[in-house]
Amino acid sequence: MYHNFVRHLKIILYIIRKSKILAFGFVIMCSIYAPVCAQPRLARPIQVPGFEGVTLREVFDTLKEAHAIQFSYNSNLLDLDREIHSGPYNGLLIDYLEQLLGEKYSFKETHSHIIITYAPRRLDVRKVDLAAAKNNRARVSGYVKDVRTNKPIHFVTVYDRTTFQASALTGRNGYFEMDVRNPGNTLTIALSKENYRDTMLVLLLPVEVSDLAKRRRVGYYETSDSSKTISGSALGRFFTSSRQRIQNLNLGGFFVYSPVQVSMTPGLSTHGLLNSQVVNKFSLNIIGGYTAGVEGAELAGVFNINQFDVRGVQLAGGVNIVGGHVRGFQGAGVGNVSLNNLSGVQMAGLWNKADTTAGIQVAGGANFANHARSGMQLAGALNVSRQEVAGQIAGGVNIAKKVRGVQIAVVNIADSSDYPIGVFNWIKNGSRQLALGIDESGFAYTHFKSGGRVLYAVVGMGAYLNSTELGYGIETALGAHLVQRPRFTLSAEIGQRVQFEKSWKYNEANRVSFKVVPAFHLSRNLQIFAAPTITYTEAIHTGIPADGAVWNFWGAKAARNTFHGGGTIGLAYAFK
Repeated sequence: MYHNFVRHLKIILYIIRKSKILAFGFVIMCSIYAPVCAQPRLARPIQVPGFEGVTLREVFDTLKEAHAIQFSYNSNLLDLDREIHSGPYNGLLIDYLEQLLGEKYSFKETHSHIIITYAPRRLDVRKVDLAAAKNNRARVSGYVKDVRTNKPIHFVTVYDRTTFQASALTGRNGYFEMDVRNPGNTLTIALSKENYRDTMLVLLLPVEVSDLAKRRRVGYYETSDSSKTISGSALGRFFTSSRQRIQNLNLGGFFVYSPVQVSMTPGLSTHGLLNSQVVNKFSLNIIGGYTAGVEGAELAGVFNINQFDVRGVQLAGGVNIVGGHVRGFQGAGVGNVSLNNLSGVQMAGLWNKADTTAGIQVAGGANFANHARSGMQLAGALNVSRQEVAGQIAGGVNIAKKVRGVQIAVVNIADSSDYPIGVFNWIKNGSRQLALGIDESGFAYTHFKSGGRVLYAVVGMGAYLNSTELGYGIETALGAHLVQRPRFTLSAEIGQRVQFEKSWKYNEANRVSFKVVPAFHLSRNLQIFAAPTITYTEAIHTGIPADGAVWNFWGAKAARNTFHGGGTIGLAYAFK
C-alpha cells in the first residue's frame, strides 16, 4: 500500500513537472495512506512468532525486546491480561497491530513510542473547495460527516498540516472554512476528533510543483494522568474557552515548533486557534496567551498558559499555569502552577503549586507540592508537601509527610521531621513529652515538648512559689536530643521566660537560660531528670540603678542583671 502510493504520487509529480501543468483543485484522499506514509516505524517489516494463551502484555514485551518498539496507551482502554491466540506473522508493524487489536484503534508514532488511541469511528470529508491563492493566501472549505451515520460532525479540528499556521473547528452542519497564509505548492489538511481516526487531505495548489513546502518539526507529548492537564484544572478552564478545550481533546499531545508567538489574548494570536499546539522559542502575550509550551522565554502582562512543558524563563504579572514540566525559572506577581514536575525555581507574590518539586518554591503566601523529593519551600505563611520535601521555611505553618532537612515555622506538622524548629511541632514519628518541674528560683512549671528525633520545641507555663515581685511565667525553648539510649537520654535546651506580676501585669525582666538535661528512664514512659543551667536574668527592681551585669554562682540578684548558675528537677512522661 505504502509503496504503491509513493510510486503513483511520483508519477503524477513527474508528469506535472515535465509538462509545466498547473494543477488546481487536485485532491488526494489520504485517510488510508496517512498513518503509513507519515510514520516510517509503523511501516517497518517485522517477524513475530505465534502466540498461544499468552497475555497482550507479554506480546508487547516481545515486540519491545525483539524490535525495540515501546508503546504508550491508556491502560483503561486496553485489557493487558487478555489472552492472545495468533500464528506467526511476517509483514508491516501497523498491519500486525490492527490484526492484534482490531480496527477500532489508531496508531501514532513519536521519536520513542507508538501511541495507541481508541478511534472506533471514521471521518468522511465531502465537497472540498480550494480557492486559488491570492496575496499569499488560500481558502479551503468543506463538510465533515460520520462515515457510518452520514451525519455532520460538530467540533472537528481542521488544521494546516503543512505550515501549521491555521486551524478551524467545524460547525453544527459539519462545515469548515480556513484561510491559509503563505501556502506552499502542496497543502496538507489534517482532521482530528476524539474517538475518530485522524484523516488527511493532500491538496495540490495551482502553481508549478517545483519547490516543496518547508515543513516544521513536530512532536507528541505523552501523559499518563489525564487529570494533570490544563483542561482538567480549574484555573485552566477559567482562562480558556470551550473551543480551545475541544481543540486540545481532538489533537491530544500533538504539537509543532515555532520560533515566535505574539498574542493579545488566547483567542487573538499569531498562530490563531492552533496556538495551544505550538511550542515557541519566544512568546510575548500582551494580556495573556495559550501555547503548547516554551523552549526559551515567555512574557505576559497578566497570564501565561502552557499545555505541556516550559524550559527556560516564564514571567507573568498575574499567573503562570503549566500542564507539563517546568525546567527553569517561573516568576509571577500572583501565583505559579505546574501540574507535573518542577526542576528549578518558582517565585510568586502569593502562592506556588507543583505536583513534584526538585527545586525551590518561594512565595509571599503559600507553597503547595504533592512531591518534593529534593526541593525546598520558602513561604511567608504556609508550606504544604503531600510527600517528601528537602526543607520548609514559613512564617506560619509547615505541613509535610516527610522532611529530610530543616523545618522552620511557628507550627510544624509532619509524619517524619528530625529537625523541626518552631513554637509547636506535631511529628507523628517524633517525640512528645509532658514535664513537671521546679527550678532554683522557685518557679514550678509544666512543659510540653514536641518535635522530631533530634530537635524539639518546648512550650509551657508556671508560677513562682516564693517571690513577692513575680507571679507567673510563660516559657518557650528549642531543644535537641544529644544521646538517646533505652534507659538514658541526654538533651540540651535554650529558652526564654516571659514574666508577669501576680496581677498578670507584664514585667520587663526577661530570663534566658541554657540547660543540659540528663534523664533516667524509670519505665517505658516515665523519666526523672535533674538539669544544671546557666542563666541570664534581668533585674526585677527596675527602679534601682544597675551598674551592669554581675556573675553569681547560684541564683539571680533582684537588683542587678545577673549571669548565674542554677538547676531544675522534675518528672517527664513520654507519649509513645
